[in-house]
Amino acid sequence: MLLIRKVSDHMIIRDIRIKIFNEELGLSNSDIFDDDDKKLDQFLIIYDGISIGSFRLRDVGNSFKIERMGILSKYRSKGFGKLSLDEIKSHSKMVNKSKIILDSIYDVRNFYAKFGFIEFGDVYYKVGIPHVKMYFDV
Repeated sequence: MLLIRKVSDHMIIRDIRIKIFNEELGLSNSDIFDDDDKKLDQFLIIYDGISIGSFRLRDVGNSFKIERMGILSKYRSKGFGKLSLDEIKSHSKMVNKSKIILDSIYDVRNFYAKFGFIEFGDVYYKVGIPHVKMYFDV
């Protein structure tokens, strides 16, 4: 069973981000942690009691922005990303957000596109990696 839980203890989220963004992508800690971690809502993606991923949500007026979303490599391609996005979409609708936005790593954009996210704008570099902005109308 998949569970998404808002958390205030960021140590598990820290460990997940280090595994995904630092060890896999080679980003520095200053690229993956910032002062917003204390201000924004942080969520764990939990499967059968195991923390398998995380993300944070930024409230941007009528939208939510998904940030720092990642699922540990051994749990990818098993439907957990889709289920997580479905939960975010449902929550967004429930709190009357009209849109969900995110900055996708360019090579991952097709994952989000499969679930209705649409690219907009030009490709740009963020922390040395090509990204593209995407949105989903709730």
